[in-house]
Amino acid sequence: MRIKTFDDFEPFNKLRKKMGTESLGSFELFDPQRQITYSERESLEEGAFKVGSSRLRILKDKTIAFKNTRLWLSWEGHENFHLAACDHVQKRRHAKSSFVAGLNDLTGKRVCLECLMLLKFDGLDARRSRRLDLAETIQKEFKLGSFKKDYPFYPLI
Repeated sequence: MRIKTFDDFEPFNKLRKKMGTESLGSFELFDPQRQITYSERESLEEGAFKVGSSRLRILKDKTIAFKNTRLWLSWEGHENFHLAACDHVQKRRHAKSSFVAGLNDLTGKRVCLECLMLLKFDGLDARRSRRLDLAETIQKEFKLGSFKKDYPFYPLI
């Protein structure tokens, strides 16, 4: 049996050119408009990525994303870091402020309790958070690594 090649099939050639390929079988799967670049990933891993509020999006699960990556947010002079679209983050987004974002553990800052309640992380919700000791315990014992098991940062699927 002989299989026909489609090298000269004009609809495929038009599609190939539209995809931006130079030759048959050659195409790039990377889209810098939708996927983080190497330099962006480096800055995010260092926790020093500055991002404008217009470049962020809120996912259906209420976590925060930049392109194809979940991340945490903070800003100068703020004692917490944020993992979800809590009221603090939403106010800054609506004011078109910028954020500092990252992927890895943060030293010197605590996770925002409102974010954990919004996500119902470890069963924490508004009713249970009335017990201040429970909320503070969850906040003190929070590990970003265990959070990433439930909410993988990269890549977003």
